[in-house]
Amino acid sequence: MKKIVLLLLLLVPVMVSAKFYKAKITFNDGTTKNGYIELPDYPDDSKIKFKADEKGKTEKYTIEEVSNFEITNDKNDIVKYITLKLAEQNSFNLKKIKPGEKKIWARIIKEGKISLYAGYYAYDPGNKTGGGGIYYIKRPNEDYALYLDEFGGNGLSVCVNCFTNLKKMLKMYFEEICPQFSEALTKEDLKKNGVAHLVDLFENNCGK
Repeated sequence: MKKIVLLLLLLVPVMVSAKFYKAKITFNDGTTKNGYIELPDYPDDSKIKFKADEKGKTEKYTIEEVSNFEITNDKNDIVKYITLKLAEQNSFNLKKIKPGEKKIWARIIKEGKISLYAGYYAYDPGNKTGGGGIYYIKRPNEDYALYLDEFGGNGLSVCVNCFTNLKKMLKMYFEEICPQFSEALTKEDLKKNGVAHLVDLFENNCGK
């Protein structure tokens, strides 16, 4: 009996924290479903939870079945996510890039000739980890994205040399197709316009 009570106590926080958002899910074959989605806790979760009705039965769809989905958040804004394919990169030398097949759930920050996405990690009160994520950037004519930077909360991490490191990453990724891209980025523009400014900056300097 004590074991059952303990198990229930452990499950209660999970049940309380689960939140489903009004959503539309699009599958790889182009079909769609309207209903409610619980956002994945981690970008590489293998499945996503879906309900046709808010109090209905929970269904699960794999990351290989889903093309994209959109939710309506608490501010009544529509937020779009895709299943994003990542490149294979050597953690000690990120310039060593191979097309990859691994997919993650990623929020669309801004899309254009280059595109910017974010993979979010849920905050874990017990371990006091998460609550941030990773930015990924996709170059022209590629179907996979590259690691760009980590962030906490809703923006780029505030740390020593963060801006310098970001410029180095952009130079490394784009020096062959648009060397002026990283040179055109200023700290002031990034603070004023946010990380989505990178997409506009590329189009203004390299997209013509």
